[in-house]
Amino acid sequence: MFKTMQLIILILLSNVFGSYIEGNIGLMGQLPKGELQTQGVPIGFGVDFNGIVYPVNQLGFGINIGYGQYGSSSRQIPFNYFVDLITIEEKTTNSIAHGHLFFKLTPFNQKWNVQPYIEGLIGVKHLSTKTTLYNNNCYDDPDTNHDDCEIASSTNASDWAFSYGWGGGIDVLLTKINNTQKTKTGNLYFFVNGRYLWGNEAQYLKEGGIEFSNPAEGPVQTTFNWSKSNTDLLHIIIGLSYKF
Repeated sequence: MFKTMQLIILILLSNVFGSYIEGNIGLMGQLPKGELQTQGVPIGFGVDFNGIVYPVNQLGFGINIGYGQYGSSSRQIPFNYFVDLITIEEKTTNSIAHGHLFFKLTPFNQKWNVQPYIEGLIGVKHLSTKTTLYNNNCYDDPDTNHDDCEIASSTNASDWAFSYGWGGGIDVLLTKINNTQKTKTGNLYFFVNGRYLWGNEAQYLKEGGIEFSNPAEGPVQTTFNWSKSNTDLLHIIIGLSYKF
């Protein structure tokens, strides 16, 4: 037990006092695989962020977070049951967020202009569906930190799934930045990355999974048609990376 604690402390210290740091941001495509694809979940799009500390040049440890939407729908509905002259927008969005701890192995890091690498990841996925009501005639003030047109919102579905997988890609050197007065000296890269992430079973809603009764027959009743499956995804990511 004591030796295990020592090993953990050494790893943490090596991360804190690593030789250099990498941060990157990318545009992400989420491609459903396996049971998730069979369920008819569409391709999603979003963003992906990574922060990595390298205790040695070839091996880094980091944190990965990202968010993607895999479908949305909207409709105009009466403001209330008694008046249909005023309408508001009802928008429903399906999304998958993720967070992982990972390692990145780059055998030729800082040596070649084109640097291949592999990754191993372990973490979680969060599948959710949210419905929001919006005012059709309003101004969203950019100086506020909230949407001024939003009236109300509710989370219709929320579930977590264990996630793990492998990935790989290439970093392509774009330029070296040496102006230390404005930013730290480092290298700017363009990267292409692919990750296959297996996921445990989760319950979720997909596009078309929410049905409404006929308003003419009385107050609207909502029916949820749930889907349940494993949550395997293939992520394709392109973006920019800065190592300093």
